[in-house]
Amino acid sequence: MKSLQYINGIIASKKDIGLLVFRILIGLAFIWHGVPKLLSGPEGWNALGSMMGALGIHIFPTFFGLLSGMAETFGGLFILLGLFYRPMALFLVGNLMMATSIELASGAPLLQASRPFEEGVFFLGVIFAGPGRYSLDYLLHNEVGEEERSLI
Repeated sequence: MKSLQYINGIIASKKDIGLLVFRILIGLAFIWHGVPKLLSGPEGWNALGSMMGALGIHIFPTFFGLLSGMAETFGGLFILLGLFYRPMALFLVGNLMMATSIELASGAPLLQASRPFEEGVFFLGVIFAGPGRYSLDYLLHNEVGEEERSLI
């Protein structure tokens, strides 16, 4: 039992390093997926945004496609930097839940629709964990009280 407490103590003391590693890897992954969408231009944005037709939304497909590419690219960048971490994570939750809804409405297999759902749930969880000490949010707001910091 003592060895378990020791291991738990080591892990707890490295929480901020773990959050940093997470932010870097997941941020890079979202940038990796978002940049091609962002650079695909109006034709690509229209194709991406047209997928919302599965939900009965047929207005402004180019805009919604661009918004999706921006969400992944800039959301990934902000997550990586730990800047506006919680609002960006919440924005990505919304984007991923929309992707899940589109997958399900278009008749995709549940296994295919589960990927954006799982990512959305994951981001919902990290909203509560916060960006950690090694983040721009922490550097910019470390003078504020703990209550105020929890709102960032």
